[in-house]
Amino acid sequence: MNKNILIICDNDKNYCKKLDSYIRDNLSIPFDIYEITDAERLMGFTEKGKNVLLLISQTLFEKEKLNGFEHVLVLREKEKCLAEEGSEYGAQHRDTRYTDKYQKSEKITDAILGMCLDMPGIVVKGKENEAGKKVKVIGFYTPALNNNQTREAIAYARNLSSEGNTIYINTDPLCTNGVIRNEAWEETLIDLMYFAECAGDKFGIYFERILKHDNGLDFIPASNSACQSRMISAKEYEKLINQIEGRNGYDNIILDISEGVRDLFGMIHLCDEIYMLWDDDYKANMRTNLFLEELKRDDGFDMKRLHRISRTEEHCLEA
Repeated sequence: MNKNILIICDNDKNYCKKLDSYIRDNLSIPFDIYEITDAERLMGFTEKGKNVLLLISQTLFEKEKLNGFEHVLVLREKEKCLAEEGSEYGAQHRDTRYTDKYQKSEKITDAILGMCLDMPGIVVKGKENEAGKKVKVIGFYTPALNNNQTREAIAYARNLSSEGNTIYINTDPLCTNGVIRNEAWEETLIDLMYFAECAGDKFGIYFERILKHDNGLDFIPASNSACQSRMISAKEYEKLINQIEGRNGYDNIILDISEGVRDLFGMIHLCDEIYMLWDDDYKANMRTNLFLEELKRDDGFDMKRLHRISRTEEHCLEA
C-alpha cells in the first residue's frame, strides 16, 4: 500500500519547519512529511503515486511547472486572488485548491483535511487505542434545570485532560455556551453524527475537521439547530462513541446530557459514571428524588455509577 506523502514547498525554511511541526502534532492522518525549499527537488516525488499532497507557496506555484502532481494546495501570498481562468487552475487530472499562507495553522490543516476527503487512495488511520482498551464515558445530568451543569462538565473535562486524552460533547438543543455553540463553526455535532453513520473508513478525517480546541479542551461544536438535536437518539450517540473509541485515541468522553435529549435513560445507560449537581432547593430536590427512584427501579443500572457533584469554585466531586 502506498504511503501518504505531504510536501511543504516554500522558500522560507522557518515557515516550512513551523508548519511541519504543527501538522505532525495535530494531524493524525499518517503522512511522511517533506520540507522542500528548492522546487527542483519536486520532480523526485511525481512517481510516488496518488497519495501525494503538495502544499506550495503561490510564488513557486506561479514559477514552476507541476506536471505529475494530482493534488495541489496553493498557499496564497498576494492580495490578488488567483483567477479560475488562469492557465494552471483546473489543469487536467489535477485538483488545485487555495488557502491563505499567513493564517492560523489550524486553518491550513482544515484545508488539508478537505483535500484528503477527495483523495481516493488516502490511507486513513487515526490515533488508535490500546488493544482491548475502552473509552470511559462520563455523563453529567441534573434533573433540576440550571445553568451550572455545562460549566461544571467543561471544567471537569479540562482538568481530566491533564490525565488522559479527553473530549467533551454537549447534547443540549438550546446550549448557550459561547465556546461550544458558535455560529462561526461551519460543522457541528449534527454533521459528525451523519459522518459516523455514512463516512465509513474516512470518519477519522471528518472527525478531525470538526473537532475544536480551547485552552486544553477538545470538543465537538454543539448543534445550532434545536429541532435536529432533539431528533438524535441514544443509539446514534452510541454509534458515535464507538467510532471515536475505535479510531481516535481518546481515554475519556464527557457527555453533557440535556433534559431535551430524545432518550434520556438510553443516554444514562451509555455512561460508565454519572455526575449530578445537587441543589438544596425544595423543588429541585423533588425532581432529583423522582429521578433517583426511576433509576432504582431500573435493574440494568448500577447505582454505584451515580455520584453527586457539589457546585464549588474548585469544582470538587463528591461520591
